[in-house]
Order: sequence, then structure tokens, then C-alpha cells
Amino acid sequence: MLHPLPPTPHPHVLFAGGGTLGHITPAIAVARELQKRHPDAVMHFVCSPRGEAKFLKKESLPYTVIDAPRLSWNFPWRFFLAHRKALQLLRSMKPKVIFSKGGYVAIPVCFAAKKLGIPIILHESDALMGRANRIIARMATRVCLGFPTNYPSVPARAGQLPTTNYQLTGNPLRAEITRGSREEGLRITGFSGTRPILLIVGGSQGAQSINEWALRNLEGLMKMCDVIHLTGPGKDIHQQTTQPKNYWVTDFAHTELPHLYACASVAISRGGAGSIAELLGNVIPTILIPLTGVAHDHQMHNAVSVQKRGLGLLVTQDDMDRSLLNVVSQLLSDSAAREDIRAKIRVERQGDSTGQIAKLISDILVSGHRS
Repeated sequence: MLHPLPPTPHPHVLFAGGGTLGHITPAIAVARELQKRHPDAVMHFVCSPRGEAKFLKKESLPYTVIDAPRLSWNFPWRFFLAHRKALQLLRSMKPKVIFSKGGYVAIPVCFAAKKLGIPIILHESDALMGRANRIIARMATRVCLGFPTNYPSVPARAGQLPTTNYQLTGNPLRAEITRGSREEGLRITGFSGTRPILLIVGGSQGAQSINEWALRNLEGLMKMCDVIHLTGPGKDIHQQTTQPKNYWVTDFAHTELPHLYACASVAISRGGAGSIAELLGNVIPTILIPLTGVAHDHQMHNAVSVQKRGLGLLVTQDDMDRSLLNVVSQLLSDSAAREDIRAKIRVERQGDSTGQIAKLISDILVSGHRS
């Protein structure tokens, strides 16, 4: 399915990636920054059929859906079809550069780009590079890294770029995500601001085990603090319980999210790279509960990286019932520990991650370089 495109000019930058919103929202941040630098440039997205298109529609960004395959019995045929569609798309749009956020949908696009000599800028969000990005990294002009622990996972090998082409940029954020107002957050939630505020968020997909833990421990939590609870789309647990005045819950926050970040004292989150980037960007001391057993345990690698650098705390899902409430209590009551985490976050932040990546793409647009 092709989303309608403006007739002219040809798109200058093609953004490829999909599977989750974690592949799309950082790319949107880069696209918005590029639009400021190149108002006449056209941005176009390639995403999977898994729902990212709805988000791109809300952002008024043109897109094409490609049904690229994961490994399965019919992989060769489906990959052939996806690669053919990607070739047709690139030949018709003639982009000057590809920005790949990874995921299986980006592989046929990047193979097509390599065949046509179009430069590829790859961004890996997680602390451990995934299989798709390890493949794309061999074709990329530059590889941008969200975590410093990515470096050991992408050594130079025969046929692969030297490590000098890897650049630690951090993870790009939409500019508005760190520009929230504490006063607006208090207005939205109805909280007084005289008590600490705990933000519980499971990422764009939600986290049922964290939601259930929150409900089981809600009474104890509200004795210590006010609670903001983002349950995740489709997880309307607030319909299952009365809503106390110290508890504000919704399934999804979009325009409200920066303001909720701005008023949070402490957060509980999964270990997705996007959630971590937003929480660190807002300098919020966070307790990470990584999802394990999926995608090469990338969330655990992310959380361990954060913990080792002193930027947050780590509690495993197996230890949630045993220790999480106590960890929350200790962090809320220890202002010195919270300030120590905030200070380390300020030191470790990679500066303007979005701007660094946008500059790499902009340099190609200006120079007309092709690999």
C-alpha cells in the first residue's frame, strides 16, 4: 500500500524500519530536525504492516508499507517480493540517502539501496546489536550507536566496515519530549505537587506484569507518593478499580507525555531503548524491569548498561514481588541517591543525539555523496 505522495520533488531522505514504534519515533525525531535544516526536502517512511502507519498518519508523514519477512519456511519468496518492491520504490523516488532504524523491514530496503549505490546511515538503539542491524551494518556508510556497550558487539571483520565508521550518538528524541511543564503535568493529573510522584510506564506496548504488580501494591505506593500509571494501549485496567485521588491512570499518553515526565520524581519502566532514552532525557531516576527471553534479551543488556553507569537501578521481573516495593521506597525517601543518579545522567548524556544524526544525513544531502 502506497500512501499518497506529493507529486514533486522526489523524496530526498527515505526512513526505513519497523516492527514496533521503537523503530519509528526516533526516526521521526531525526526527520523533524532535517525538515528544519532542509525545508524543501521531502521525507518518506517505509514501515511494516504492524501498526506504525497509524502513528505516521498522526504525524502527517508519507509512508509505504512493505511486508518484509522474518525467518520462516517461506522466507526466500517473501524476501524476494519485499526486495522487488523496495527496488521499485527507490527507483521511483530516487532518495539521496537512507536512514535505517533496523528491524526486519529495513533489510530489503537496504539491500536495494546498496544495489543502487544509495548511502545508508544506520542507527542501533539497543546495547546489543540485533541480527537485522548486524546485516545492515556491513552495507552502511555510517553506524550510529545508542549505547556505548554496542562497540564490543560490532567488531571489524572481513567484509565489514572498520570500527572508525561507528559513532556513539545516543538515541534521538523528539524535541518536545524534554520540554514538558511540571505545572501542566500537575494540572493534568490533579496532583498537588507536595508529595513525590512515581511514574509507572511499560513502553508503547505496555507491560502486563508491571500493571498487575502496580495494582497489587497500589495501596502501599499511595502511602509514599502520588502515582501516574501508563498501562499501555488496550490495557484499560483503570476500568477494573476505582480511581483514588492519589492515582492517575491512562492507557496511552501522547501530547500529555512530556508534562508527565516533567513532574515525575521517580519512574518504573521496562528496558526498551526508546523508553530509557526519554527517561534519561528528562533526567528521571528510574528503576528498570527488563523484559527477558525475547529479541536476544536486548532489554536486559540495555538495563545492565544503565545500571553499570549509575544512571538507574535494575530489578529483574522475578524479583518484582520480593523487592520492588522496597527499592521504590528507598529511592523515594533518599533525595541524595536521586540527585546522585541525576548528576550522573547529566554527565553521561551524549548531547544533541538527534542533531548529530541529522548532521550526518545533511552532509550527504549537501555534498551529494553516494557510496
